[in-house]
Amino acid sequence: MRRSSAADGTSPRSWASLFSFARNQLPPNTAPISSVSHSPLDAPLRVLHSAADADEAGRYEEALHTYERGVQGLLDAIKLEHSEERKQQARRHAEACLARAEALKAKIGGRGGGRGGAAASSRGRGVLPLPPRAERGRGVPAGMALGAGRGCSRPGAPPAHPTRTAPEAAAASQSHGAVVHEKPNVHWDDVAGLDDAKAALQEAVVLPLRFPQLFTGERKPWRGILLYGPPGTGKTHLAKAVATEVDATFFSISSSDLVSKWVGESEKQVRTLFEAAEAMSPSIIFIDEVDALTSTRSDDESDASRRLKNELLVRMSNVKEKVLVLGATNVPWSLDPAVRRRFERRIYLPLPETPAREAMLKIHLGRTPHTLSASQLAAIARKTEGMSGADISILVRDALMQPLRELQAATHFKRRADGMLEPCRAGERGAVAMTIMQVPPDQLYTPVVSQAHFEAALRSTRPSLSRQDLKRYDEFQKEFGSG
Repeated sequence: MRRSSAADGTSPRSWASLFSFARNQLPPNTAPISSVSHSPLDAPLRVLHSAADADEAGRYEEALHTYERGVQGLLDAIKLEHSEERKQQARRHAEACLARAEALKAKIGGRGGGRGGAAASSRGRGVLPLPPRAERGRGVPAGMALGAGRGCSRPGAPPAHPTRTAPEAAAASQSHGAVVHEKPNVHWDDVAGLDDAKAALQEAVVLPLRFPQLFTGERKPWRGILLYGPPGTGKTHLAKAVATEVDATFFSISSSDLVSKWVGESEKQVRTLFEAAEAMSPSIIFIDEVDALTSTRSDDESDASRRLKNELLVRMSNVKEKVLVLGATNVPWSLDPAVRRRFERRIYLPLPETPAREAMLKIHLGRTPHTLSASQLAAIARKTEGMSGADISILVRDALMQPLRELQAATHFKRRADGMLEPCRAGERGAVAMTIMQVPPDQLYTPVVSQAHFEAALRSTRPSLSRQDLKRYDEFQKEFGSG
């Protein structure tokens, strides 16, 4: 028996109105939504049609996943749609269905109000981006705004309670330029070496968010942390590990997310980003390649760039409690001095030492079959002096490709005891003249990775950084480093 909507404080008439709005924007099963055939909006809207059917039938988990898939598809399709009118209709419908999805997520998880929807969204499958604020709320019936939790409900379906407070909903709905990824699955153990940087981040990030009672009185956590070092040393990887270790909303931002061609829009993006982070605290704002936004100011700098930096400086100076700004850069000397000062803790990520390089070799080899012993891996690690983590990753990939190159270059194959064909020299017993393209795919034996393959890769792989490059990092560390 259907639950009475009146019992939830919502009249059947209002639910019918909401259902009518949603249904009017969904394409019928036999025709596209618009008079123009093959609109890019048709397919995702049909997915949302299925989500609404599952929602009405009480299959809430199925409805939740289908809503999320449909909304993401609809937002992608909006970029391909030419009609501004249909774009606005689609944005309104995506917003309404996203609100319903958040309400369902709270309902399934047994949560009622507060920030459950926002937290679950940002820590689980990810927060879907929203359309620009200027286009939100146009023509949306009362009770259908983001956070109301009723956007795609049907008549007779039990209305969900709001999953965000009003400030959270307002901030989240305005942070359309900020890309909020799902929580990364990178742990401390996945980051080889960098023990000093890990310890500094434990003190600066993990402890304040996990044990806030430790930070009372004048003992306050850091509000801005800069990770700097040569390219490929694991700055972004380490930031993802931090996000995994702490229970916080993770905003991963690049310069392209904040810079806009419209006058005043870039500053607005920065403002709404910080407002969203404060509303969904505890949170981490990770700005990758922060130097692209905050290089040293000059007289010939554009007004738009200067306004963006000023807004970022103001926001970083007044960042609220339980919000951390985490920046990463390969060129710390190019940062504006005022920005550098606001990163209270500056942590240097140097090139990996020999034990760390050996651990990286093992990590990148993974479960690939090989004949390398521990002593052979240690010998290879010693030969990679001066290589970054990214260089070692490329080295391992090159070594893993060596067996394939042997197969391609082979002119003779012989039969193994297990019936498979492996490459061999022309004079070997049982050798048959043939190329890899003549070997049946189900009979081809792949040579196991060996030390010889790594030796070949080492001959063709060189460090990407020169000693002069590294000297500049050492000079910055001595002058400005604090971690």
